[in-house]
Amino acid sequence: MATQSNSPPPPPPSTGVTSHSSSPPLKRTRKASRLRLLATRPVGAERPLVHVDPVTGKTDGPHSKKFRTYLGIVARDKVDVTYENWKHVPITQKDLIWEDIQAEFDIPEASDLRTKKKILQTVGERWRQFKSDLTSKWALAADKDSVDDTVCKMYGISKEKWTQFCQSRRDPSWENVRKKAQVVQKQNTAPHVMSRGGYEYLEKKLMDEKRKKKLEEATQSGSTDTVIDPPSPIKRHVKWKLARTKKTGDMTSEAAKEIADKIDALEEQASQGSFVTHGRHDILTAAIGRPEHPGRVRAVGAGITIKQYFGSASRTSSIAPEYLQQLTQQIKDQLEDSITEKVTRRLMLSLSQMQSQGLALPHEPDVGPLAARVSTKESCVDPSGNDLDTGDSYKCGLYIEEYPSRLVALGRVYEGSTTIHNIPLLHDQVKVGVEEIRDVDAPILVPTKEVKVVGQALNTFLAWPTHLVKRLSEQGAVRPAKPADRPDDEVDDPLYLMTLTIPQLFLKPLQVMWDATLFGLFNENFPLYIKHEDLSEIAHGGQCLSISVIQLWILHMTETSMRAGNIDVYGFLEPHIV
Repeated sequence: MATQSNSPPPPPPSTGVTSHSSSPPLKRTRKASRLRLLATRPVGAERPLVHVDPVTGKTDGPHSKKFRTYLGIVARDKVDVTYENWKHVPITQKDLIWEDIQAEFDIPEASDLRTKKKILQTVGERWRQFKSDLTSKWALAADKDSVDDTVCKMYGISKEKWTQFCQSRRDPSWENVRKKAQVVQKQNTAPHVMSRGGYEYLEKKLMDEKRKKKLEEATQSGSTDTVIDPPSPIKRHVKWKLARTKKTGDMTSEAAKEIADKIDALEEQASQGSFVTHGRHDILTAAIGRPEHPGRVRAVGAGITIKQYFGSASRTSSIAPEYLQQLTQQIKDQLEDSITEKVTRRLMLSLSQMQSQGLALPHEPDVGPLAARVSTKESCVDPSGNDLDTGDSYKCGLYIEEYPSRLVALGRVYEGSTTIHNIPLLHDQVKVGVEEIRDVDAPILVPTKEVKVVGQALNTFLAWPTHLVKRLSEQGAVRPAKPADRPDDEVDDPLYLMTLTIPQLFLKPLQVMWDATLFGLFNENFPLYIKHEDLSEIAHGGQCLSISVIQLWILHMTETSMRAGNIDVYGFLEPHIV
């Protein structure tokens, strides 16, 4: 049998205790429980039987209430209050507490280590609550002199330990912890009014009432059945409401009342079929508007996890549609911010590299691969020949690059312009207006969405390569463009040669001609652009390749298969549909 507590019983209420005239008298509080009948149990007498669920820690049996009370007594009498927290209590002392509990109660599940863990967790909770009560009721009391004697006699705490405990509660570091806890507690806008039995006691009470009602109904109906079906379990939103309902019928707070009204409305919708619970999104979750916190379930009681109550989560999402939509939007916003930051960083790096290499920077921000596909509607050449932007123009001939170069149209050059249809001109382009057609079928070198051949360009502004524009007063054919400087022919490094084109692709992405229907796409004009970011990824060697690069590689492999006569052997899919 366990050793009895050496703390004396609490003294009877005394009317002769005096206090300072400036301090109010001490409030009468509930005296410490002792369970004297259990402590004075004869040696060899049968121990009270208590069943403990190893998973949840819940107790069952006629002595379960006495068992919970005893755990509070052990926490108060066997654990020093000067320990900072339950983790600092020595393991040997916890083992002694466990042996003491087994000596007083017969626990068939004691051999399961989970049972010991759950019971000691409960003892730790009772110990923390005891320290909290000591702090709020006694340690911070105004009448310190009379409190010391009262607490030491009531709980059997030595004056030395009590003084040490009070000093710890007046330490600035503890004040910070206390203030943080108060802030957290203020967030609980819907407090309950349950007793120490919690939801477990409330559920037992409601189940007993339902059984009693069933028996009364069976008696009134004259039924001779000796077996009555057990009542259905109490739904947790019902327990949540009752736990916050006062004896007067009012809710404990305005926030609790709002949630209770939502619960009533959702119950009505559920009965009509307009609200259907799915997974962990039931009536209580929908009424509160927040999903369950990992580690506990609201209105169920301590020791029950989400998985134990709702079961394993299915592979399909069990989140409410509106909450899932909100979560999806948050993820999209975060991804957009992250992508914007990375693109901006890369753009600044590319601009810095171009500037260090002496390349001309674009006048306006990069417009992306589809910049050339702009609309030329309502784009007409002024008959006066004046540019609305600069007023500086002259007659010219527009050529295409052949051997020799061929004149395809006559027009007017506007040298002062830097944009065409709100799109920045490249460093080797000039703005022209087409006034006379010489070859209707000649291709437009910088096509737009509406203009692809010269015959469609009459009285339209276009971008034209500078070296293919010639004043009419000047004679002679236009020479082909001077080829770009190439590196030494002895350099045989494809990766190095590829990196030399990155600055040019920054100014204008490369559109690759391909047959999109080859990859199962219905739009045969689906464009493929290679940008400077794509080549940078290849050159880096440690990044995932973009879809455009993979498309270009597949295109190359397809052409290689065709040349080798293996087109019927190999096939490729568009990466977008994989």
